[in-house]
Amino acid sequence: MRNVLKLGVNLLIAWSLLLCAQARAQTLIYALSYAETPASLKIRFPRGVIGATINDKLAMLRGFGKTEIYSVSMIDGKRSLLFSDEGMNLEIRPAGATLGANKAYITGVMREWRTTPNIGAYSEPPALYEVSLDGSNRFRRLVEIQTNQSPTPLNPQAKKMVFGGFVSNDKYVVSIYDLQTWKLLRSWELTHTHCPDCVPVSYGWLADGNRLFFNLDVGGDESSYHDVPGTYITAEDGTDLGGIPMNAGQLQLPGYTREEVVTPLLIGQLPDGDYLFRDYGLKKGPLPKAPIEQESFLVISGPDFKSKKQIPLRKVRVGSFYLSPSGKDLAYVEERQVPNYRTERHLWSMDLESGAEKEMLVTPPPNPPSFPEPNVSFTILGWVDNNYLQADFRNPDPQSSVSAVR
Repeated sequence: MRNVLKLGVNLLIAWSLLLCAQARAQTLIYALSYAETPASLKIRFPRGVIGATINDKLAMLRGFGKTEIYSVSMIDGKRSLLFSDEGMNLEIRPAGATLGANKAYITGVMREWRTTPNIGAYSEPPALYEVSLDGSNRFRRLVEIQTNQSPTPLNPQAKKMVFGGFVSNDKYVVSIYDLQTWKLLRSWELTHTHCPDCVPVSYGWLADGNRLFFNLDVGGDESSYHDVPGTYITAEDGTDLGGIPMNAGQLQLPGYTREEVVTPLLIGQLPDGDYLFRDYGLKKGPLPKAPIEQESFLVISGPDFKSKKQIPLRKVRVGSFYLSPSGKDLAYVEERQVPNYRTERHLWSMDLESGAEKEMLVTPPPNPPSFPEPNVSFTILGWVDNNYLQADFRNPDPQSSVSAVR
């Protein structure tokens, strides 16, 4: 009887641990885009427009032959194909996107063939599209957006979306939409009174969902003593709320020195109020051979900006960070130089509690124009909870958590 009770208790504990793991597990969503080389385009359309069908003529106008959206589970590395614009008149563009439950919001361009007023291909202005992540390939057009504007993740409450970008005459415009009605709530020009020569390197929402942060850095060769790069906070209406302390997020690790002129990059704010930064450090001792490149580190500070945790990434060229809504996982991109001065891109994920890293994807350097295969690039779209993705998707690589696109 005791053995039966003990077995029951053990099963209950194991089941509870499994439920906890599933509850905190996140799924990473990314897009693979295939850009034709001159040689691959000629192979695909050997006669050009001569004798081409209307669909082929429209396909020749695409910047990318196709873009596919995938999910990858942080539990078992299982991948699923969620959406593809292959063969569509809609071309989705890997310029950034945001995610909701079972859907992605991504920029795209719709083309069609018309006979009036003149025969030919016509393109609609760039717009935000909602695409379904249930394998159905359904989509709908939401709102027209300005050129060069790209969406960022939804605010933590999943009620608002913000767009930012240079639209004209070096004017950086921020636009905020209501997620339910797609009504434009706010639109304002970001001014840099703290750093007139700076440009936004990245931006996002703080945990309260009502304030935005902007990482500003000097954008050109010209700068002045008036420029103070750093992270600055604005209200939703653009009101300047000042900057965070200059020493916030700085590396303080024994055996490493940091370059004082480099400003830590705020990646995001965790749900508990902590802040996550990226900073650089150079190991003390004899200098390595040129070129000297500093290592990347993650620094977690409390709401008071005092350092709480420092995590070495053990990589040099790291950027494009994507923090999960739970604050437990982080995705980031490593650019690794290979022979002939070419760059190979690696997608990594990290459990911020344990510091454990997983390599999720590798894409090769760009092909020369004469190469018969398209160039492949990836874009991180964001994170969703595992229970949001419930459809029976196609799975191109269920065995491996690392996929090299060749």
